[in-house]
Amino acid sequence: MVCMGGRIPDEIIDRVRRHFDILDVVQQYVQLKKSGRNYFGLCPFHSERTPSFSVSPEKQIFHCFGCGAGGDIIKFVMEIEQYTFIEAVRHLAEQAGIHIPETGPVSDGREEEERRQMREALKLASKLYHHLLVHTEYGRHAREYLKQRQVSMETVEEFQLGFAPPSNQFLLSFLKQRGFKEEVLEKAGLIATRDSPAQKKYYDRFRNRIMFPIHDSQGGVIAFGGRIIGDGHPKYLNSPETPLFHKGNHLFNLHRARSHIRKEQQAVLFEGYMDVIAAWQAGIRTGIATLGTSFTDDQARVIRRNAETVIICYDADSAGQSAALRGLEILRNHDCTVKVAQMPVGMDPDDYIRRHGGDAFKEEILAGSLSLTSFKLESLKKSFNLRDEDERIKYLAKAVDVISDLPLAIEQDHYLRRLAEEFHLSLDSLKEELRKRKALKKREAGRDKGESKWNNGYYRETGKQMIGGSRLLSVTERSEMLLVAHMMRDKSITEWVKRVLGADFHTEIYAALAAYLYAYYEQGNPEDVGRFIGHLPDQALIQKASELAMLDLPDEVSQEALNDYVRHIRNYPLLKEIEEKERLVEQLSRADEPVKAAQLSLEITELRKQLQLRMN
Repeated sequence: MVCMGGRIPDEIIDRVRRHFDILDVVQQYVQLKKSGRNYFGLCPFHSERTPSFSVSPEKQIFHCFGCGAGGDIIKFVMEIEQYTFIEAVRHLAEQAGIHIPETGPVSDGREEEERRQMREALKLASKLYHHLLVHTEYGRHAREYLKQRQVSMETVEEFQLGFAPPSNQFLLSFLKQRGFKEEVLEKAGLIATRDSPAQKKYYDRFRNRIMFPIHDSQGGVIAFGGRIIGDGHPKYLNSPETPLFHKGNHLFNLHRARSHIRKEQQAVLFEGYMDVIAAWQAGIRTGIATLGTSFTDDQARVIRRNAETVIICYDADSAGQSAALRGLEILRNHDCTVKVAQMPVGMDPDDYIRRHGGDAFKEEILAGSLSLTSFKLESLKKSFNLRDEDERIKYLAKAVDVISDLPLAIEQDHYLRRLAEEFHLSLDSLKEELRKRKALKKREAGRDKGESKWNNGYYRETGKQMIGGSRLLSVTERSEMLLVAHMMRDKSITEWVKRVLGADFHTEIYAALAAYLYAYYEQGNPEDVGRFIGHLPDQALIQKASELAMLDLPDEVSQEALNDYVRHIRNYPLLKEIEEKERLVEQLSRADEPVKAAQLSLEITELRKQLQLRMN
């Protein structure tokens, strides 16, 4: 097959798959530990605290038992990098040094070709902006500004900083001369448009700005942030959302900092690009930043799969502290150990590093970071006038409420003792207040639980027949599941099932997988689970096949077991008919129609005899 756009031959795709060990690729993104034959870690595609993401080096596939994501190495790269199929294959082929012959554009590949052009345009724009900053008169004022901010030329080179001149069409003309169309450049976020009465006019989105390239996790330029030189608004302008760039999914400097973050098992989360750059220049290589938006769950997932501890280092103003609190909760929900660095009022990390140096920033700011609870208690103080007795009591009540949420008694005791010492109070009185708060929360939780329990009981009762039906189907579904799982591993089993059962599966997804298996082996393909999964066109099929591939099955299955699976599948229509008639008997009995009920009971008896004969 030639997949997803018809541009890459099968033999090239197979060479790409064979070249890599999926374990090596996945471990670039996810921390894995071996357990039995497979490796497990936290899923990069959904939030979880217990590792349910599994990689099988033997089968060259991955599967998450939590969210169902699964597939081969190409599918993993597609999901993790948000690539299309062809982009993922090209990316892996480039790493492997495998040449992909160009077969010319095809209609199905227009989107792929457009994305490729967007990436190329962004790459060229980055090079042009950098050249203008470093080597031309256009960039003189920007160079002077960066020098004032103590950004060295070495750092300018490392981050490939650039400059966009004030001209409306400098970049547009440069890229049009190289064959790029305005529509592609607009989709890439490099130019914008305004409608005039006569025609649509295009102009450079970034003008008179220092340019900060934003990269994907592989180091490819996908967007820009631009800081205005002199007066003007907005002070910082980011690329818009594009097919390549989603602000809530990416983090500035992650591709550069990732190896350092993994080594130190700690990330420092900043608000701005200049904070990250100043920290990097001072030897702090674990800095990353959000991209002009609030911190998101997706960004938390990215950080968690690389490190356990995160230090949030935002500005000391109220907006920065509020953002830090939101970030704390999101990161905690993703099972991160979170600390908050306390900046002096009126200073951001970049200011502090320039004034006091990198060593002071490490020793005074980062080393003095507050734990989650300490930060909450310190933030809470700002809402009260602690010199006023009534206000102080209100603060203490709120503080005890925060402490009551802590999961460990030893933590609760620690923070109660700190409150007692700070405010010269009796520890016993604080413990009594804590006991009251916990008892109140327990009563409130009990009420919620009682209501939930009543609702669940109601649904269990009213859904009784549905559950009964599922119980009858479970034997059939399990038989289909195990039969298809064995078919994926053994060509001869597939050929036997095709002869004796054919398309007579009753569960749609297993029927579809069986059909694809018949075709896969008919085309002369080998017994290779990973390769078969790579041939599947549908996400639901890929997930289910990955799940079946991860089943811990014996190396050999007896013919008796296979016969049982087929028998259960063939018996399903008879079981279903018996179930329907039993339901009717129950309805007739309630309607006081004993004659009809008795007739149906005789029919059920005959059907059960038929079923018994089939089972023997």
